[in-house]
Amino acid sequence: MSTQRIRMAKNDKLESYRVWDLPTRLFHWSLLLLVIACWWTAGEDGDIDWHMRCGYAVLALLLFRLVWGVLGSTTARFSSFVTSPRVVFEYLFGARENDALQAIGHNPAGGWMVLLLLGMLLLVSVTGLFANDDIMSEGPLAHYVSERYSDLSTSWHESGFYLLLVLVGLHIAAIAFYLLVKKENLVQPMLTGIKHLPRGIELRQLHPQKAWLALLILGCTSGAVWLLARFA
Repeated sequence: MSTQRIRMAKNDKLESYRVWDLPTRLFHWSLLLLVIACWWTAGEDGDIDWHMRCGYAVLALLLFRLVWGVLGSTTARFSSFVTSPRVVFEYLFGARENDALQAIGHNPAGGWMVLLLLGMLLLVSVTGLFANDDIMSEGPLAHYVSERYSDLSTSWHESGFYLLLVLVGLHIAAIAFYLLVKKENLVQPMLTGIKHLPRGIELRQLHPQKAWLALLILGCTSGAVWLLARFA
């Protein structure tokens, strides 16, 4: 199993391990800022044009992450952190023990949270393409479907965002739990790419992909979304 647990003794000497590559970290924080921007520009007092631009950017990033989850660096690949439900339950049960527990990359529960967040973001983004505001603005694909389906997509778009906020809240709560109870900082490695673990442990090292591949994938997904917004 690529997500490995390491029990840490209090006197273990720590060593720095590369965990997250730069494209994955930039994706994470860029997506966070864009989701905030989407929320800020939504509603009666928002700017629908900027809301749609931010939504297109979110969709381009999500498509990039799906491809990067297959072709990207080792810890970014879905195969490295998506486990069976049984493994998740075993992990959660073991996490109740007093010994500190570390994981390379996403732990089993965190891996499923990533899938839920990406899935909900995709739902919100795709339904936004068919949505309308009942006044003068509509998504680029709204004219391809009936008014009833467009209204239904609008409802899913709005409800999905509130469900997304719930998932984000759970995500933040889990980060706080690990920091305050388990004394493990999950935010710092996503900023620096480095995680501090006991010296001498046997782990599969991070094998980063080339930066040009990430730029190529992002260019393709951004181009695809631009063509969708421009010519649909």
